[in-house]
Formats: sequence, C-alpha cells, structure tokens
Amino acid sequence: MQGPAAGRDPDAPVKAAHVALYRAGEERAYGGGLLIADGRLLTCAHVVNQALGRHPFEQLPPPVDGLRVALPGQAAAGRLRVVVEQWWPARRSGDLPAREGDSEWSGDLALLRVVDRLPDGAATVPFGYHRYGPTAFAWYGSGHASTVAAVVVQGRTEDWLVLDTPASAQGVVEGYSGSPLWDRERQCVVGLVVSRRRERAFAIPTEALQALLPDLTPVPGPVAAGSVAAGRREDAHGTDRAAPYHATMSLQLIDPVGRILVDAADRADCAREFAEQLGVALPTGDPSAEWFVLTALTARHGIPTLAALLSDRTPGPKERLGLQIQALYAAPDELLTCAENRQLLDLLATHPARPRRIAARALPLGPALDDVDWPELVRLLESYRPRFGKVPSLLRVVEFAAAEAADMAARSALRAWNDAVAARLELAEELAEHRITATEATHGRRARTGDEPPAVQVQLWRSGATDSFGCTVRLHGADGSTVHRSFHDAPIGRTALLDLLAEVLAQVTRESEPGALPRVEFFVQKDELDLDVDQWVYRPDEFFPSVLGQDFLVVLRCPELRRPEYWPELRYRWQTRHTGDVLVQERRDPAVQERGRATPVCGVALCCAPPGTRPLRAIALAVGVPGVVWPRPGADPRAGTLLRELAAGLTASQLPRAVYEARIAAAGGEGIGRHLACVWDGPTGIPASLPLSDPPE
Repeated sequence: MQGPAAGRDPDAPVKAAHVALYRAGEERAYGGGLLIADGRLLTCAHVVNQALGRHPFEQLPPPVDGLRVALPGQAAAGRLRVVVEQWWPARRSGDLPAREGDSEWSGDLALLRVVDRLPDGAATVPFGYHRYGPTAFAWYGSGHASTVAAVVVQGRTEDWLVLDTPASAQGVVEGYSGSPLWDRERQCVVGLVVSRRRERAFAIPTEALQALLPDLTPVPGPVAAGSVAAGRREDAHGTDRAAPYHATMSLQLIDPVGRILVDAADRADCAREFAEQLGVALPTGDPSAEWFVLTALTARHGIPTLAALLSDRTPGPKERLGLQIQALYAAPDELLTCAENRQLLDLLATHPARPRRIAARALPLGPALDDVDWPELVRLLESYRPRFGKVPSLLRVVEFAAAEAADMAARSALRAWNDAVAARLELAEELAEHRITATEATHGRRARTGDEPPAVQVQLWRSGATDSFGCTVRLHGADGSTVHRSFHDAPIGRTALLDLLAEVLAQVTRESEPGALPRVEFFVQKDELDLDVDQWVYRPDEFFPSVLGQDFLVVLRCPELRRPEYWPELRYRWQTRHTGDVLVQERRDPAVQERGRATPVCGVALCCAPPGTRPLRAIALAVGVPGVVWPRPGADPRAGTLLRELAAGLTASQLPRAVYEARIAAAGGEGIGRHLACVWDGPTGIPASLPLSDPPE
C-alpha cells in the first residue's frame, strides 16, 4: 500500500472514520470507535458500558437509549443514535467474566449500527496487520487533533499489542479506548486501543478483530496471515497457532543476517553454535539467513541468542546497533540469551530472599508484582525494556540480589554474570552506578532498627457529589519498599474501590509479622476530612463483616492543609512525638501555634461541637501538629467528654492506637470509636499527586 500523497493530511482517512462515544446530554467523550461498513461501527464493550454508567465488565448487552455517537471530522452532523448488533464482553482465562484488577482479557468488543443518517463525509478505512516500532498513532475518544499520541508497538501478549509513547507529547490515557490504531505510512488501521496500565497501553490487533468479524478483510501487507515467513509458535495452551505478527520481523531480520553471514564457512560455524545453544537440529546443507531467523523466532530466547552470536561479526558499531534494534522489535519480551538465562536461574536457585521484595527495592517505579519465584520474576522483568543506554530492570534486580546474598561467592557470581550481560549490551559503565546504589541501599536497610508494619496508602479524589472516587493505592513493606501500586484516574464506585483495596489488604496480612497492626493511610482533600473511611466495610459478611478501622490502624492524612513555612516545625514535632503533649481543645489556644516549645504540642483532641471543629483542625494541621482527633458530625452529644477521657495521659504517638482501640470497643454498637476521625501526618511518605485530567475536547 502506498503512503499518503504529498500536500494532504496523512490522517484524513482515519479522521473520516473515527467515531466518538458520548452519554446523551454530556460533553465528555467516553472513548472512540471506528466506522467499518454499512453504517456499522466497532468499539470496545467496556466503553459502551462506561458511557451508560454500567460496570466496565458488565456481560449482558446494554440498552443503548442513552448512548450517542459523533464523527469528530463531521462536527455539523451532531450526535447520532445507535443500536447494538453484536456484543462480545470482556472475558478472562477460563472463559470467565473479566474483573477489576485483571491485567489482560479477551473479547471486549461491541458492533453498533448507526440508526440516523450518516453525514456525507463519513467513510470507512482499510484494516491491515501491525508492524513493530514507532509506526502508529492514536487519538482520544473525542478525536481532537491535539490529542494525537505517537505510539511505539513494542510487542505482543496473548491477546493484545503492547504500546508505549516514549517520545510523544501526549500519552495514551483514560478515554482512548476503542479508538483506532492508525498506521500512517501504510494508510490502514492495525487495531483498537483497549487498555492502559501505568505508562504502558494496549490494543486489540487486527487478527483478533478478524476472528470475531470474518467479513473484515485486512489489506495485504508484510504481515499477512499465513505467510511462510511468519513461522508458527505455540500459545499459552500449547496449541500451535499462526504467528503473523512475526512476519514483519522475519523480513526485517533476514536482510541484516544475510549481510553479516556472507561466507559459507562462517554460516556453518555460526549455525553449529546457534543450534547447540538452542538445542535444535542443524539444517541439511548450507544454512540460509531464513533458517537462522525462523529458528530464532520459534525458540525461547532465540532472538537474543542470534543477536549475540552475530554481534561480534558485524563490521562496525552502527551495524551492531541496528541489529540490536531489530532484535528488540522482533522479541521485545526477551533480553537474555539461552545461556545467560540458564546461568542466571542456576545462580538464583539457592538465593534465600523473596524475589518480589528484592524487585520492589530495586525498582521503586517499576512493575508491582505478586509473590513469584525467581524463574517467573526473570521472565516478567525481561519484558520491561528501557530505551537504549538505560540499564534494564532485570539487571538492576540482579544487583540488589547480589547485595542481599549472604555468601560472598554467590554475590561475586551474580555480579560477574551481570558484568558479562552489561558488556554484551554495552552498558558496563552505566551498571556501575546501580551497583553502588544497591550496596548502599542494602547496608542502610540492614542498619535500620524498629521497622514499622506494612502500610497501605490510598489517595482519594471524589467525583463531584457522587460516591465515586479517583484513587491511587500503594502498599509499602515493613522495610519501606513499595510492593504494590495501582491507580484509577477515571472515577470508580466505592464498592469497586473496596474490592480493589480488599485484594491489597489480603497481601498486607501475608506480609505482616505476628501481632503486627498494619496501617492504612487515606490521603484526602481538605473538604473530605470527615469521610468515615474507618467504617467502610471492605469484605461484607452476614455475621462478621470486615471493617477497615477495626482490622487496621486507619488514619487520615491531608498535606493540603500543611503550611510550607511550618514544615520545620512539623519535623520538630514529629521527632518529639513520643514525649510531646496532647492538648485537649474546645477553643483556640495559642500554645498550638508556638514554635520551638521545650515540650511541643504534638497532638490535639478537639472536644468542641462540630461547627467549631473545622477552624481549630485547620490551624493545628497548618502549624505542624502531627496528630489531630475529633468526633465527626452526627456523633453522640457526649462525644467531647468521652474524647477528653480517651486522650487523658496519652502522648501524641499513642493517639492512633487509642483511636483504634476505641473503634474495636464500639464494634457492633454506637460507642465513640464509630465517630472518631484521626489525622496522623508526618513530614515524610507523601506521594506525588497524580490526578489526571482528560485531554482537551
């Protein structure tokens, strides 16, 4: 297929077919879609569900009375009505309904038919097969020109394409789902955007669309299904399936391999070594470039192994870099050669530390992992590939594993392995800094005493006046490492939020030492300080429901009310929290604001009526008091007296525990503990604010 003609908009075809999905009467686009033929359009099922206010993974076809679509390229056409023709809800493995927290699913498509007359400018656009590399573009559901994201197709999972936007001014965020993935050079659509997880996005490829819509005929291209060059691979279920997405890489790799292995004797020598490392049979006769590439594509770690063997045979650094880039596009989820993988797993087989803990310390901004063994962790981290010049995540984890190794011989062996791989990747100098970081971090952790129990941090942003929230959730281990991170910039209901939190809290219980009381910190905005999060039931049960404030030490944090000029005072009071005073307040007391007191006020119990609580609370937090406790509105009229009794004789550091015990005492009843709110807010551990907004309409 030829590229766009000079002098015209290269994206005009896809703009004529791009569809935006709206809820009737609203201006926000919930996602995109694509006209395909006969007035029909294709989008994601979860986009339809969200636009209608349903759970994203609702399985039953929806009534669409409240759904409208528009063509951004034909603004004068207005909003059009649609009906559902076919519905494929999101399903996870085992053909079960997808659920919150799933990392991948299949289906998730809806075929809609436009009821109203389409505008004259509406058109369809061809489908094609994807290519790897910086080849595609996507738009926010509204189709606004400023939302174009330049996408790099990094690899392929079981069901989806893996997308990154490393050089794009606009990332793929909530609201891009259902929008077409556009190959500008080949003038065809190669998939639909479906999901996003952290900085990475995903798309449903053309092959999956064609499997559900046989009438959808992709244009011929270098990745045509059934191509001989495509080869075949077994899927996760052991079923031999066509792998058309490898064909482009086959064609791109065959030429450089042929240019490097021009001598027959050199080809034979390389083939023997290659076959030995992969454990495959040698071909009869002279091995061709096609044999090398297809053998590499059909074997685990075959591409890195081939690239390593050819690296020393390349004529110069430019050719070597080109080979590395082609290998990365061909197998983005493989970093190690066969030999390197075997050696590393042998070295880690007797490593006593828990792999997930080491990964969390080594990759504070990396993937959040469940409990895994070393082979699974190595496999997962191979797919987290940085740009060239950056040390891969796996090598950083190996450095931390080496620093944690108690045996000197094991430590030396792991570092020697890392040195060899870094040298192959031409990252020896960059690795040195990570080795220093790992050593310092490990020694510092061993030197610390009195580690606190695990802590969960939850940031909440309420969606208008509804009971829905945007949120981020983090789990910090007892050693301070972050072992879980998730965020929802699109609002989710309280039930969905608590389901998400329940999974994290289950992990907390596994991490906690016997007798430990894990802490849950809710970061809320200043107008949400009376939110009764401690009374939220995160696991319903007829006889014994799980209540947050009775199972965990629940506190509020509100950095928004802290005054920057009082940060030194907050640090001072935090350092003296074990000996500082707890002041019972019914009215404004200047002692709260006094800086540098020999015995500072480190805690405040507000025993006044609710109207007077708000200003006193704001002052105490502004000037750096770590602990502030008060009865929420609607509490027992005797709450002030009971709180005064509760706070008597306590140090500030004892306040959170005293509130927790009061909540336990009130379980099943109406004691003061059911109505107490507690801020326990130090100068550290404040996460960056991440409320994301929609791109401009």
